Amino acid sequence: MALLEINDLHVGIEDTEILRGVDLDADGGEVHAVMGPNGSGKSTLAKVLAGREEYEVRQGSVQYDGE
Repeated sequence: MALLEINDLHVGIEDTEILRGVDLDADGGEVHAVMGPNGSGKSTLAKVLAGREEYEVRQGSVQYDGE
């Protein structure tokens, strides 16, 4: 089991879907970079992982250390 698991994550604000189908598995001790063009959702993903409440997880799951 990975330390961080993101499966088929879909996130939105109000009527707008911002992230669609994000998947990520990261084990402890690994270093990862999230790369992409402007507007691709890098900052939104970081804010969702930080627990910002204005983002609605509509589908999928985020698990950290099995929880």
